[in-house]
Amino acid sequence: MGILQRQTIKSTIYIYAGVLIGFVTSALIYPKFLTESEIGVIGLLVSWSSIFAQLATLGFGGATIKFFPYFRDKNKQHHGFLFLMLLVVLSGFGIFLIIFFLLRSWMIQDAGAASLFVNYIDLLIPFTFFSLAFTMLDMYNRALYNASTGSLLNETVSRLMVLFLVGLFIWDVYNFSGYVLWYVLSRAVLVLMLLVFLIMKREISLRPDFSLLKSDLRKSMISLSLFSLITGFGNLAIIRIDSIMINSFYSDAEVGIYLTTFYFGTLVLLPSRALRGIAPTLVADAIKNADLRAVDRMYTKSTVTQLVAGCFFFLGIWTNIDNIFEILPESFEAGKYVILFVGLMNIIRMGSGINDVIIGYSEYYRVNTYIMLGWVALIILTNIWLLPVMGISGAALASLISVVIVNLVRFVFLYKKFGFQPYSKAHLIILAITIATYLMVYWIPALPSYILDILMRGVLVTLIFTTAIYFSKTDVEINKLIENYLHKAIRFFR
Repeated sequence: MGILQRQTIKSTIYIYAGVLIGFVTSALIYPKFLTESEIGVIGLLVSWSSIFAQLATLGFGGATIKFFPYFRDKNKQHHGFLFLMLLVVLSGFGIFLIIFFLLRSWMIQDAGAASLFVNYIDLLIPFTFFSLAFTMLDMYNRALYNASTGSLLNETVSRLMVLFLVGLFIWDVYNFSGYVLWYVLSRAVLVLMLLVFLIMKREISLRPDFSLLKSDLRKSMISLSLFSLITGFGNLAIIRIDSIMINSFYSDAEVGIYLTTFYFGTLVLLPSRALRGIAPTLVADAIKNADLRAVDRMYTKSTVTQLVAGCFFFLGIWTNIDNIFEILPESFEAGKYVILFVGLMNIIRMGSGINDVIIGYSEYYRVNTYIMLGWVALIILTNIWLLPVMGISGAALASLISVVIVNLVRFVFLYKKFGFQPYSKAHLIILAITIATYLMVYWIPALPSYILDILMRGVLVTLIFTTAIYFSKTDVEINKLIENYLHKAIRFFR
């Protein structure tokens, strides 16, 4: 079993477990025990700290994946690469502090005097530091061909800690302020765990070694880091800017409703996260070896497998949309079309494969930056246009429109520069099967119990969709995966 398959399987297990725990916390517990404004506070802390932490990396995460193969030598402690990373982290955090104190007054004014968020704004300092430290250590660990440990900590362990902490809040061990404080500190625990893991693997060495940092390599690393910084910031801004802009137009409560329903739409993207944990490293190595055929194969495979997985998850969610709002409080129904637009957006993203990764680690990596800047501008403008007209649904539609345009630009660019064209009739068949499955399940009358109705629709979607995908033979590996699960099921019932 290869590195990609082994790491992807492990990461997938951890991510799925984390999503299940996160679903219990975000979809079941938060709406029941926290107010919409309190949910909004947590979401805004995560949004702002994610953006600030990305800025504080100074783009060195992209340089780590691209250039670490040149430093890799365990006997020589990877030529002091971790010491170099530490210098970047400390410099980046110092720059963040300057930016934060310059923006603090504006952030408070933008949120509004009545905003609950302003009471916790200074917690962004430790939260950003812990997020930055974890991001850089995880990137270093991924460069060592270990994506699964970071996934375990970030996707599963972190959500278990949050579930435990919110349980203490429910049992009145502390109030909401105490919960927010411990929520922030839980990030420090993840940093400590990952650090201990790397020490046990004997991959921690802070001995300086600048022997490889010749002029050409140094210039290349600085250049790529600069463009990676802008690209990474754009990526996070695209994910997080909507909640910040909603807070500007409306209130913490609308942010809480948006983030809760947004969560359901992001479940569609779940299967792609494991692949994206290890794909950058493999793409970077293939490009380093000038193996464009391997890159083309990865690109094509990623569009097919991710589209199938994304459509399957979207069907599971949208055929149960009425049941979702049986679970959530009535006030959250304002986010119904947030789920639809975000779900469709993520189908587009998954069907586009790893186009951004390929551009990002090619000689045209600067193009990713230009595309990302255009994306940020586009999503801000569409939010300004749609938020006053459609409310929180407008933010989701703005994201969908921008994703369609951006991925079309990426597709055209890769086709013109490399001749990559990953699409075929298989993709059309997958979409046709998705529509047909939805229509078949949609017309079935609802059962009296929403729990039984969820189970019924889930079983029907699984049977109809997977059977049709299997016999359409859209992808050999997907068929093998279905056969594998089928054989396991047969053995289990025997």
